[in-house]
Amino acid sequence: MLADMSTAPHGSLDEPSPLSHLAHLSHLPAGTDETLLEIRYGETDQMGYAHHSTAVLWFEYGRVHWLRKRGLKYRDLEAAGILLPVIELSIKYHAPGRFEDQIAIRTTLVELSRAQVRFETRILRCEADGSRTLLVTGSAGLVCIDRNGKIQRVPAEFVRLWEQSGGAGVAAG
Repeated sequence: MLADMSTAPHGSLDEPSPLSHLAHLSHLPAGTDETLLEIRYGETDQMGYAHHSTAVLWFEYGRVHWLRKRGLKYRDLEAAGILLPVIELSIKYHAPGRFEDQIAIRTTLVELSRAQVRFETRILRCEADGSRTLLVTGSAGLVCIDRNGKIQRVPAEFVRLWEQSGGAGVAAG
């Protein structure tokens, strides 16, 4: 089983995860998505903990998965000249993760303005008894720009996703 798990967590997002049996999606708030990964050896430090920088990659993986699940691919946005660089990042560490821990990445679109979006993320360890232990919380703010770096309006697809997730329209900004 480990041979299968070594590539699937960071493989194609279109492939079912071998960790899908751990998902508990029925109690997620509207607009929240959960994707599952396993902490790889290369993501750990000399102390055996998941390196603190890895949380940034997990946040990104969660955002990409959140969008893809809703039919919006980063690759398509970039091909259309829509870029979304991170302009703000907040991370709080609550407990360590270790090699081979199964983790759940919960991502929610929480804010949308004319040119910016913000996602909140929670990283949880999936315990053997089915419970979850909070490892990391945080948020990432992204601004919508064109290839010349000029700020532009978020695409209509984001507004649609915002409204579908319970957002109250586009905020002024």
